[in-house]
Amino acid sequence: MVLVDREEYRTMPSTSFQINPEYGHITELVPGLYISGVPIVRSLASIPRIKLWLDDTPSTNIYQYFDLISDQIEAVITSGGNVLVHCVAGVSRSASVCLAFLTKFRCKSLRQAYQFMAQKRPLVRPNIGFWRQLIIYENELKNGVVSVKLLRNKDDPENVLPDVYPSTNADSYGERRFSRDKPKFQPILETVPESTEAGA
Repeated sequence: MVLVDREEYRTMPSTSFQINPEYGHITELVPGLYISGVPIVRSLASIPRIKLWLDDTPSTNIYQYFDLISDQIEAVITSGGNVLVHCVAGVSRSASVCLAFLTKFRCKSLRQAYQFMAQKRPLVRPNIGFWRQLIIYENELKNGVVSVKLLRNKDDPENVLPDVYPSTNADSYGERRFSRDKPKFQPILETVPESTEAGA
């Protein structure tokens, strides 16, 4: 999920996806930090990287990596390097890691970090579990400040969304993300080498 300059790395199992080009586009968030979906890594096979094995589900614990990865990203950028954070689509997992980094090192709040990122990559939409963890992370980083609230859908009280999404886009996001007309990704046979697990 995260590509960074690193001295140690080892070979991991290979996998590949072919996704909608909209998701595979590389977006520069700040100088030295980029976000993307997975296809672009085909040309970066020799670059040392950190791999986080994370499912894009609300119950996945991504919080445990926020400080570690944010600090590593900052160290690489400060030393003049570049970092590409990617997941399958560059929408949820990688966006959450980048939001944690931006909240810690570049922005006054999680809300500001999301608004900044959404201007550059409008399709970013972390899953609701990741939002909950980002809100907790901001609360700890900013000494009790919480800038993003989760709002219940009036028509579906079980469904909550962060208040940073424009109301017109919140509903269309669900339709776009789960639309069968335009799949986000599909497995293909070509392999992509991966190496180095976080904390290894």
